[in-house]
Amino acid sequence: MLSENPIILYMKNPDPIFYGMMDDLVIQTLKKQNATVIVTELEELSYIIGEEFTFLRNGEQIQFDAFLGYGYMAPKHYLDYMYFNFAAYAAGKTTLYSPSTENILQNKLLQYAKFSEGQVPFPRCSASFSVQQFKLNLSQFESKAIMKEVVGYEGTGVKLSNNKIQSTEIFCKSLWNGEQAIIQDFVSDSVGRSIRVLVIGGKAVSVTEFQDNIDFKSNGYSDDFKIESKMDSQKKEEYFRLAEKTCQAIDPNLTIGGVDIIDSRKHGLVVLEINQWPEITFSEDVTGLPLFDIFGEEFIRKIKQNNRDRV
Repeated sequence: MLSENPIILYMKNPDPIFYGMMDDLVIQTLKKQNATVIVTELEELSYIIGEEFTFLRNGEQIQFDAFLGYGYMAPKHYLDYMYFNFAAYAAGKTTLYSPSTENILQNKLLQYAKFSEGQVPFPRCSASFSVQQFKLNLSQFESKAIMKEVVGYEGTGVKLSNNKIQSTEIFCKSLWNGEQAIIQDFVSDSVGRSIRVLVIGGKAVSVTEFQDNIDFKSNGYSDDFKIESKMDSQKKEEYFRLAEKTCQAIDPNLTIGGVDIIDSRKHGLVVLEINQWPEITFSEDVTGLPLFDIFGEEFIRKIKQNNRDRV
């Protein structure tokens, strides 16, 4: 489909636990930039596959240029979203990420593999697939370490272990629950502090610092949490370069990514992860930058480029 004003099928998050009003803000941004936005619920969508794709909403065929959903979801909802997103991508529609990129962004262990390949610094980690092998690898780590489930949002599944017995218990519980946990070096001189760089269209556009004197994870779940702009920091360009390199390691055409960085006196700058659906509101508020507009412009640019390429 080719249209002067892109038609975007926007799926509202079925589990808006972490993001609140993000759906409404993204929709408003896209409409402000003259996109036609069809707002839908996940439960209203379906498709038929034959020689071509037929996309349906409440049983009626729909036409659109791009499909977008924003924010973390419960596992079954995310799986359903991925089925529809994969079909839209396969049919030539623009999506936030390609399915292969989204698969990597969803999994911290896969991210670390790509970081290693791209020579991006990050805290060393280990993946084991049995208790026996986990115990054997424990000797390679300090007693105090980070235990992290490879799939998790907003710090869920991330624990600070104080000794190797505790690390083993955490690993065993994850294994019992059918989840994959990894052990990771603990960067002890940056507890409760992390740098968040927002990268849009491969370019870093803002940098903030997350601060928390209560929770070591610095992700906003204590009364002490605060965010400060680092746009005037002497290290801004250094943060920007590392964040752009990090996103490049995953996908040269990454639409958006929230890159979390630890600024350690001992280890230098090390990357924790890329957030595939970064919270934009906090960064926009403290920096004063029009980050929603920048994101909307980039997504619409991708739609128009994809439509031109398909002619």
